[in-house]
This record gives sequence, structure tokens and C-alpha cells, in this order.
Amino acid sequence: MFMNKGLGITIIGMTCVAFLLGGLLVRPAVADNVYDVEIKPLTIADCGRCHTSQFNRIKNNGAKHSGVLCMECHEIFHAYNPLKNNYAQIMPKCSSCHDAPHGQAEAVLKCLNCHQDPHQPIASIPVPAKLEGQCRICHSEVAASLQEKPSKHTEQECSSCHSEKHGRIPECSECHESHSPAVKMGTADCLACHPVHTPLQITYPIDQNKEVCGGCHTVPYQQLAAKQTKHSALTCAKCHPQHGLIPACQKCHGLPHNKSIHEKYPKCGTCHNTAHDLEK
Repeated sequence: MFMNKGLGITIIGMTCVAFLLGGLLVRPAVADNVYDVEIKPLTIADCGRCHTSQFNRIKNNGAKHSGVLCMECHEIFHAYNPLKNNYAQIMPKCSSCHDAPHGQAEAVLKCLNCHQDPHQPIASIPVPAKLEGQCRICHSEVAASLQEKPSKHTEQECSSCHSEKHGRIPECSECHESHSPAVKMGTADCLACHPVHTPLQITYPIDQNKEVCGGCHTVPYQQLAAKQTKHSALTCAKCHPQHGLIPACQKCHGLPHNKSIHEKYPKCGTCHNTAHDLEK
């Protein structure tokens, strides 16, 4: 059986049209307005999708800023226009939150000189050598004490001790040896007697280890060790509660002899030698 060629073409054409029409009938409806959606406020995750570097810096090193939402500082955003050159105008100002925390000196009102990246305000402080001369503006009490009670520490630049990064507290042993080879001293031991910025204002606890004192006062220490008396059992601070204080024997011993002996020998050392090398 043979089909008319013209009829075959017509059937094929009608089949194609039916197929296309069928596809149109099952095709999902397209919204008339793609912007017809609910607008939700931006989240910090939304900001981080584009501003990845800033997001990671504040996430990892933001200090107190890591508790602040982006929009709390950046009240105006996506508004920079090169033709208007309005970058400084739209950037947030430190003073909107911080009320001159370091005082009113002109040098410290330029926050970005020290806190060079607001997204990591502490971690971005330059190495101390680059801040030399500005330290005293914030650390005024320390600067004043160094000048009022001068020592060899007064002669040093701040960055010679507080090196490498801002806030670094060095170990005393980086510059100083222990007073005595018999004692291993850490920074806490040093600070028990020597305030770091006024090291000559020596103070110490009543139970201070005698070996520490012996590092400088070698002769008295050796005398007390060589000749054991009741004095040998005492800590140095028991008799010398203030550094350099030489107490009168009567403070502890009163007047142990009769009046005539004390009148004849007003100085105890005439008979008993020194307190560290007693003669009975």
C-alpha cells in the first residue's frame, strides 16, 4: 500500500505542531515580575559573601569589634561613587562609638595611625619601633613614673623591651641575670622586689628568700652562713623591712644589760661586732 507523498508531509507537519503545542501546555508558568519577592534585611553572612577578606579579619582578630554587626558601623553602604569621590563621607567614623578613649591629644585622635585596620583593631597595631614617641600619650602613668624615679630603664626606648608586637611583656632574664647563681629567678621573682618601671624603688615580702638578697649583699650573707647564730635563722627582711634600712639593735633586743654597761658601751658592736658576724 502506498501513501500519497503530499499527505505524508501534511501528517508529519501536523505531528510536529501538536508536539510543540503539547510542550507549551505542560511548561511551568513564568512569573510576570522576577522582583516580586519578599525583601529580608541583610545579615553579616550576606556581607561576607562579597567582603570575604574583611569578614575573615573581623571573625579571627576582631577583638571587641567581633561583637558588632557590619550594619552598626556601615549605616551607609553600596553608595560609593568615583565621580563624587565620597569614600571618606560614607565610611564610618570611630568617634561615633569611641569617645576619645586615649585622651584629647591630637596624635591619638588619629585612630588609624595605630589601629590601622578597624576590622582587626588590636592585631593591626604596628610593631612598637614604629610607634616610638607616641607610647607616652596613652601610657602616661608609666612615662611619668620613669621620669620621676629615674633608673637605667628610663634610658631605654619603650620598644627595646616591648619589642616585636604591641602589648608584649618581656621576661626580665632577656636583659638581666639572676642575683645569685644559687637561685633560679623568673620575672615574678624579680617583680616581687623591683617594680618594672621604677626598679630602684625596691620592696619585698617579709619572707623573701635570703639567697636573693645574697646575690648583691654577698659578705653579710656569707657571714651569717659561716657563723650560725639566732640571726642566721631570720630572713633578711625581718631586720631590714625597707631596703637600705639599718635597724637599731634595741628594736629587737631592748637593753639586755645593766645600765652601767650600756652607758660604757653605747654601741652594741663594740662587744658583739656586726649583726651578721656576732661575737658573744
